[in-house]
Amino acid sequence: MSVESNVKKKRKRADSNTRIDTESMEQGVDGVDYISQLPEDIIHRIIGLLRCNKDAARTSILSKRWRDIWDSFSSLVFDQRKFLRQLRGLKSSFEVQTRIKESAEMFESYVDRTLQRCVEQNNRSVQKFVLHVTYCNSQLTTSIDRWIDMALRKHIKELDLHVPSRVHKRYSLPQSVFAARMITSLRVNGCKLGPCNSLNLCNLQKVCLAKLSVKEQMIEKMVHACPLLEDFRLVYATRLKVLKVSNLPKLKRVDLHACTELNEVDLQVPNLETFWYVAARRHCKIDLSTCNTLKSLTLEDATLKDESFQNHLSCFPVLEKLVLSRCDALKNITISSYQLKTLILRECKQLKEADIDTPNLLTLEYKGEWMMPFTSLNPSSLKEAKLCFKPSKKGQPRFHNGNKHAPWFANLQKFLKKFDYSSRDLKLVVRSDKNIIIYENPTEIFLPHIYDLKLDVVKSSVTLEDLLDDILRACHPVTLSSFSTSKSSLCKLVRKKLMATKKDPGCCTYNSTGNKCWRHFLDKVETEDLVNGKSKSEWIAWLRSYKAKFKVNCFRLSWKPRERVIEGHANV
Repeated sequence: MSVESNVKKKRKRADSNTRIDTESMEQGVDGVDYISQLPEDIIHRIIGLLRCNKDAARTSILSKRWRDIWDSFSSLVFDQRKFLRQLRGLKSSFEVQTRIKESAEMFESYVDRTLQRCVEQNNRSVQKFVLHVTYCNSQLTTSIDRWIDMALRKHIKELDLHVPSRVHKRYSLPQSVFAARMITSLRVNGCKLGPCNSLNLCNLQKVCLAKLSVKEQMIEKMVHACPLLEDFRLVYATRLKVLKVSNLPKLKRVDLHACTELNEVDLQVPNLETFWYVAARRHCKIDLSTCNTLKSLTLEDATLKDESFQNHLSCFPVLEKLVLSRCDALKNITISSYQLKTLILRECKQLKEADIDTPNLLTLEYKGEWMMPFTSLNPSSLKEAKLCFKPSKKGQPRFHNGNKHAPWFANLQKFLKKFDYSSRDLKLVVRSDKNIIIYENPTEIFLPHIYDLKLDVVKSSVTLEDLLDDILRACHPVTLSSFSTSKSSLCKLVRKKLMATKKDPGCCTYNSTGNKCWRHFLDKVETEDLVNGKSKSEWIAWLRSYKAKFKVNCFRLSWKPRERVIEGHANV
């Protein structure tokens, strides 16, 4: 038999196996194709949430139904920033202005051509229309009106419009938008909402208005014209002083971020589940007393005081997530709940004590100065925790050798020991600057006396290999160390992963050129000798002091500059 016939047979067998695998993937578990049984609007929603058109197109391999739905799905995204990237490196103001004008003309021509082709395809609908404009003049303003009109004629369901705001002049949203019955999602950034006599947004479910000037009457008319509204967000809105919302049974989420003149919020929303409020450095009266179904509450308010916070908290019997961020007026608070599962305390500078009684808490995050305000918390039920401590004073030495603050380090170690590491298979990661330690099933925990500590108690579902990948992707450490038992495979795994010089050709398949994985940046790996080594680093000295008690391993890592990696990849 010839070599050629052998190759053909192998290819035929491989093709057959591929077809079988594809069919089994389409059928799913137990012969049922669950993923293709999803409603069409859910599949459209999933496709619309993907970051780019290439990822959306990849969903067509899931099944024949997904392929057919992808064929009928169209997401039109026009971003002028991509046309302005050529301006980087230009120094002459004349050349910059010339290029800006040229790129604006190119962008306008590109959008015109694309939309015209889309309009001519009568059998193809448009699910989503996104327009992000960076440079806008009077000519482009006229074009934007025309583009929106063309998109509305294709019965779009999602409109995302970003136009730069000017101090004295803003782009005014066309009145035709407020009469678009098919729209289910409206996102407007930087535009002006003019007076509107007729509103017909009866299918609108999500609204996000950002960086615009709007009055109470306009918001009130819009909200009450949208009976199906589920998600309402206002970001950096000006002129709005009072916000009152009621009679919206489907409204589940309200976000209010830095609305500079807002001084009163009254939400009579019985089914509200999420409220996120970021203050704009002024006191605002907030009434959520009827929102007793609230499950997630985020407050970032420097004027929020203890009594006001306690009054808010008492209204939410089923609260599952609480976030307090930069609430600098809080000093002593009590959080008692059987329902709370996630608690985040972030940079509340004056918070001295948080009496926490939450027996079902699963996740804890804390970021602030080294004094822990939650010492009463029993962490035995926690599945994960993130603790970030910052020095209270600038210029404070990283390593503290005295006994003045030794009780704090002892309390922190005592707190960490309460976690159920053995039965839950939790891991502890300690970070300081560019030095990282991984503790696996620790029976004893000894922390370096450093004030800028970051500690992660990692949930059991995260494998050691995934944990290492996450660490090396997020941070390029100078040293990577491990504290483990003699039976642990942690050291072997760390050594294998770091010492593997052969690059995986598929490691960055889904990454862009400027977002390569950590393997491309790692330049050199050395094993630190903790017995006879000559390093005078305080960090290495601290590791060396525990070498006799534990299985301690330390690797010193060197990394290539990002520019060199990107340039090298571009030249391949």
